[in-house]
Order: sequence, then structure tokens, then C-alpha cells
Amino acid sequence: MFGFGTPRRRRDIKRGKDIEITLEISLEEAIKGTERVIGLEKMVVCPRCQGTGAEPGSKIKECFSCRGTGQVQQIKRTIFGSFTRWTVCPECKGEGYIPEKPCNVCKGEGRIKEEVEMRIRIPRGVDTGQVIKLRGKGEAGRKGGKPGDLYVKILVKRHPLFERRGDDLYITLPISFSKAALGGQIEIPTLEGKRIFLKVPAGTDSGKVFRISGKGVPHFSGYGRGNLYVELIVKTPKHLTRKQRELLEQLRKEGI
Repeated sequence: MFGFGTPRRRRDIKRGKDIEITLEISLEEAIKGTERVIGLEKMVVCPRCQGTGAEPGSKIKECFSCRGTGQVQQIKRTIFGSFTRWTVCPECKGEGYIPEKPCNVCKGEGRIKEEVEMRIRIPRGVDTGQVIKLRGKGEAGRKGGKPGDLYVKILVKRHPLFERRGDDLYITLPISFSKAALGGQIEIPTLEGKRIFLKVPAGTDSGKVFRISGKGVPHFSGYGRGNLYVELIVKTPKHLTRKQRELLEQLRKEGI
């Protein structure tokens, strides 16, 4: 007979499973940070037996099949001889003990499936693909085992005005021909409701990009912020009044 060693140390078979979810947030929420409340169906501790798997008042006893080891020896006979190996005890599922009287609610599992309300805090500066780990917020373990973890993968929705590149923001804005030629001041929209003004120098070409330092996305892992880049596109008027046409004709005669 050939043997395969002694019973191995039991791994943590009672630990609850990890849960992975994807959470979609807006660019505004990514910049400011936010808190979301979600409904999540998962295994939770049984309220009747408090996770023991046994009816209240009943005892938990050592498994008679494995004598508390959680493993049983199997013998397999072949033409080459008999082989023995250790496998998980089918009676106690590797735990080494069983309830004298299983819980009527969870049927001895120590947990039940239920939809719970969870509050998730999203720190500012997160970006698509980043994962937030919430320790112990996964599924409850079997019969008092440790709970799993919850992994929240972030997906930031595209914004109609702003484009995010790392921690920098980009926006394209139209300006009038007169403002590009003569210069002036324009207001820049922001995602936080704050007013920002940009001074446009006279003679600004279409496609000119201006950098506004520190007005981008907050750095996720530290202090400071990225930058805001503003591209100005000179808007060509399509419908002119008679007076506007006359003025442009005069400018053309002046070589402008």
C-alpha cells in the first residue's frame, strides 16, 4: 500500500468569498469625492444562530467521521496496488465539527443570502480602473468564519465638455473673431461651480492652448492638483447683418 503523508493542516475553508463590483460615477464626483449607497445581495450572518449553524440551545459536537481533523482517508485500489490519500471530510465539509441540531433558518450553514444596503465612500481624485478595497465587507464566512472583502472598481463617465488625461483637464471653447483680435476676458466653466476667468491677449490665434495651473483633478495619493488646459477656437460668423458685413468689408480693404 502506498501512502501520501499525513493529514494536512486545514486551510481557512470557512472564510467568506470576496465580492467585486463596478461603480459608475460622474467626473464631478471623481473630482469632489462622493458617497454612494448601493443595494448588494450577499451572504450575511444568520440572525437566528449568529453564525454557529446550530439551533439556539443545541450543542456543537466533533465530527464522528474525521474525529475533528476535517479530513478523511481514502483508499484507492489499482492494478499497481492500493493508494491512500487525504480528502476533505464530506460530513463536516472540512470543519471538524457539526451542529447537534442544525439551525432551522440557515440549515446549518451559519449564513443566509440577503440584500443589504451599503455605504461606499469614494475619495476625490479617483480614475477609471482604480479599485477601492473594503476589508470585511464581502460575504460572511461559514459558521463564524472571517468575512471576505469587497472590491469596488471605478468607472468614470465621459463628460460632454471636459476631457480627463491623468490629473489634467482639457476643454475647448469658442471665442468671437473680435475678441481674438482685440483681446479681452472670458469665463471658463468649472466642475466645482467656482468662477474662473481667462485673459485673452490681443491677436490670439485659433487653436491656442492656455494652461491654468492647479485647476485640474486633485491628486488621488497626495496633495495638489493637475492643470486645466483651455483651447480657444475662433468662431467664424455665418449670418451677418448689413452693418457687420460693411464693417468686415472695411477691414478687408485695410488688409485684415
